[in-house]
Amino acid sequence: MTAEKKPLRVDVISDCVCPWCYVGKRNLDEAIARSEDRFDMEVHWHPFQLNPDLPAEGRDWKKYAAERFGSLERLRGMQVRLEEVGKAAGIDFAFDKVSRAVNTFEAHRLIALAGLEGLQDEVAEGLFRANFVDGADIGSRETLLKVATAAGMDAERTSAMLESGEGEEQVRQGLEMARRIGVTGVPFFIVDGKYAVSGAQPPEALVELFDHAAQGGGDEG
Repeated sequence: MTAEKKPLRVDVISDCVCPWCYVGKRNLDEAIARSEDRFDMEVHWHPFQLNPDLPAEGRDWKKYAAERFGSLERLRGMQVRLEEVGKAAGIDFAFDKVSRAVNTFEAHRLIALAGLEGLQDEVAEGLFRANFVDGADIGSRETLLKVATAAGMDAERTSAMLESGEGEEQVRQGLEMARRIGVTGVPFFIVDGKYAVSGAQPPEALVELFDHAAQGGGDEG
């Protein structure tokens, strides 16, 4: 007789231009795969903006990066480490293709709209890939629609929702939630509404957190 799976909710707070969030997503995917015989997982994505002051049209990446990280050489050192970590998670980071520093508000809006169709995970993956592997401008409406349709969303309906401003308030509320609970770095995972952990945790650490939440004991992480 097969044991009944325990329902478990995972809330993920992340930003689409955060490379560690992409690694964290892939590690979460692996952790869920390792636990699928025991848990019925429900994943919800929430917004965070590393660079909320960027203009809607974005900025030249090299100029922006030199200001933010001190120098492109210093940034490259960080990227080399990320490329190594990414390979282990099945990600081929192509940082050399990135040309724009983008404001991710609209990308987060697309993730919010994808939640209406149960496609948040697919859209989040698509946005990460578009930005970090394809070097696409995820601040542009054209890229957002390409990601949406590839994930299974209807192009015409999605375009109309983006045009109408639908989802804007949901993103604002999500950003406020992150501020309210004190999130200062992403990715940030909350399991079962009570147990939290920050950073791109390895799959085994997330599985351990799932088990801890399922048992309902101990303090928050």
